[in-house]
Amino acid sequence: MHLRLPRQLPIILLFLVSVLSCRKNSPLPGLDKHQHDTVRLKLPPPPPPLTGVGIGNSIIAGHPWHRSGLEQLDVNLPDSFGQICYNLSLLTNFKWFDRGWGGQTTGQIRARFLRDALADTSDPGDGNGPVTLKQKPDFVIIEGGLNDIAGQVTVDSIETNYLWMSSLLYHNHIRCIALNCVGEGYNIFDFVRMDMISQFNDWLASGPLDSLDVTLIDINSLWNSGTYGGVSPWGNDNLHFSSLVDSADGAHFTEAGYDSVANIIFRVAGLPVASSQ
Repeated sequence: MHLRLPRQLPIILLFLVSVLSCRKNSPLPGLDKHQHDTVRLKLPPPPPPLTGVGIGNSIIAGHPWHRSGLEQLDVNLPDSFGQICYNLSLLTNFKWFDRGWGGQTTGQIRARFLRDALADTSDPGDGNGPVTLKQKPDFVIIEGGLNDIAGQVTVDSIETNYLWMSSLLYHNHIRCIALNCVGEGYNIFDFVRMDMISQFNDWLASGPLDSLDVTLIDINSLWNSGTYGGVSPWGNDNLHFSSLVDSADGAHFTEAGYDSVANIIFRVAGLPVASSQ
């Protein structure tokens, strides 16, 4: 006896072949979703370029040869040779911002510190507005003290301001480099004020900022002896200055002296050299 196949069998077989063919040529279930996920995956953006800030008085600004853009109410003015931040930019291959202001005490520097060192929005009322930095820097140099002493501000106050600035940098994960105080070479200071320079520098050397990971740079030895860590024939008396100091005023460095300061900061602090940015 012969079984009779349904007349629709060829059509059914053709349908099954078509279905199997479509499945073979189409991606597995859910594959489209993963393909879209793969497309959406992106590499994280590169970190912002390294930057540094020098904040302080006329030593950072580069007097008497130059003035900072901050002093001239134009923070975009570039520095030039003979300014510490300019020379550091060459040495490290990343940008250093000059936030020096001649004649200022550490209290006045502190008043603008949030804006000029931490990139916060804060207006100290100096004509430069509330913002002078686009991003928080990776390194900050703090410098000051001589103008405080000239104005008979106590050494305790200078120390308090250095501690406050260093602590803020530490808690914001910004590397702090602190410079000690230079001398005054034309006998303008009396004995009491000359002793205040030594008191402040001795305090810094005793290590009160060590717990805040501060690197101390002894620019006073350069000022006195012309050699980092050196002692002059006058015992670093903060009166007899080296050839790195401007003989016209007996306080500020020469342009070559500022270059020496920048090189010492670069070497002693072990600053990195960035790849081309």
